[in-house]
Amino acid sequence: MNVKFSESDMQARFQQRLVELYAAEPDLHSLPREVFACLELAVASDAGGCDVAGFGEFHLASGEFRVEYSQVDPDPQRRAQGVAAYAKHAGSHPFWGSDPAFFGERALRESDFFSDEEFMALPIAREVFLPSNAHRQMKAVIMQHGYALSISAHRTVGKPAFSDAERDRMQELRRHLAIVYRQALERTAQSLPPAEKLIHQCPDLTPRQRDVARLLADGKSNDAIAQLLGVRLDTVKSHLRLVFDKLGVDDRLGAALAVHRRPPFARLPPMWTLPGSRWSPAGEHTIAAPAPQSTAAAA
Repeated sequence: MNVKFSESDMQARFQQRLVELYAAEPDLHSLPREVFACLELAVASDAGGCDVAGFGEFHLASGEFRVEYSQVDPDPQRRAQGVAAYAKHAGSHPFWGSDPAFFGERALRESDFFSDEEFMALPIAREVFLPSNAHRQMKAVIMQHGYALSISAHRTVGKPAFSDAERDRMQELRRHLAIVYRQALERTAQSLPPAEKLIHQCPDLTPRQRDVARLLADGKSNDAIAQLLGVRLDTVKSHLRLVFDKLGVDDRLGAALAVHRRPPFARLPPMWTLPGSRWSPAGEHTIAAPAPQSTAAAA
C-alpha cells in the first residue's frame, strides 16, 4: 500500500477492521481471508506494507499442518520445494519453528534475531524465502483447542523491517483472533450435517464403521444399510453395536440424541478434513512427524 497515512490514521483504520472481523462472524473456512484483511491494515505503512499475509494451522495430535497465503507462488514446483525445505529447516530456530512457548503472547520479527547479512546466509533463507524474493517476516502464534495457529506478514527483499507500531498491532490482532477462532469453531461445528457430527463423536471408527454410522445418521434401516454397502445384515448389526458402545448409548434413539445434543468433536480433527474446507483441494498440505506442543505450525 503506497498511500501515506499518519500513525493515528493507521491505528484508527486497523481498529475499524477489527470491528468488521467480529461483524463478519466467520466460520473456520472463511476465517483466513478475514485475517488477511486485518494483517494488511496492521502493517499498512507507506514504508513497506504487507506483500503477503499467511495463516497456518498445526494439528498437534496428527502432526499435520497447512498454511494459506493471501498470494500464492504461481510455480507449483517451487512451492513444493519450499514446503519441503521449510519442514527441513524449521527446527533451526524457534522463530522459524513457530514454537508457542518461545513466542508466548508476542509478535516477533526476523529482524529481532538476524541481521540482514545473517539472514541472507541462512539455509532456510536461501532455500525457502529468497527464491520467492521474500525477506521480512513478522509472526504471532496462538495455542487453541489442540492447534497451534500462526499468523504472519511478509515483505520482499529491499523493504524495511517491520516497525514496533506494526508489531504492536499484530499483537493486538493476536488477542482478538484467539476469541474469533473459538467463535468460528462453534459456527463450523453447528453447520456440520448429522452424519459428520456422528463420525467426529466417534473418531476411532474404522472406515466401514464410518460408512455404517453415516447411513445410520441419515435414518437408513439396518436392511437398507446392508443393501447399500453390500454386506450381511449381521455385519451391520455388529458395526452398529460398536458405534453404540463408543457413543455410550443403547440404540438408534440414543445415537440420534447424542448427535443433536452433544458437542460434535470428541477430539478435534484437522479442520481441513471437514466438508467445505477451504483447504480442499488447493491448500498447501504437509504431513510432519508427530510433534510436541512446542513444534511449529507454518511459515
